[in-house]
Amino acid sequence: MNSIKTMCFCLIALCSVNIALQFSILKEIEKEKPLPTLSIPALDKLIGDSKARESMIMQVILLGQHKGGLHEGESIDLCPACSVENLRITDL
Repeated sequence: MNSIKTMCFCLIALCSVNIALQFSILKEIEKEKPLPTLSIPALDKLIGDSKARESMIMQVILLGQHKGGLHEGESIDLCPACSVENLRITDL
């Protein structure tokens, strides 16, 4: 019984030391300057193109689901077959 108490106290001590070290590391990280952000036009255009491509791929997937009857009509905003009024990425 005495050894269990000793192990519990050791475990509590190790946990408290761990918490103290985590707080000290957090304070050191907060002291560092944030990294500068660069705006590269070619990279920004590439990111925009990839978002448009992902949206088009999603529209094709949703169109296949619509034809397969996996979702109800006019229930998905991005689906090209659901609604005519919804703005599609290909209309941009």
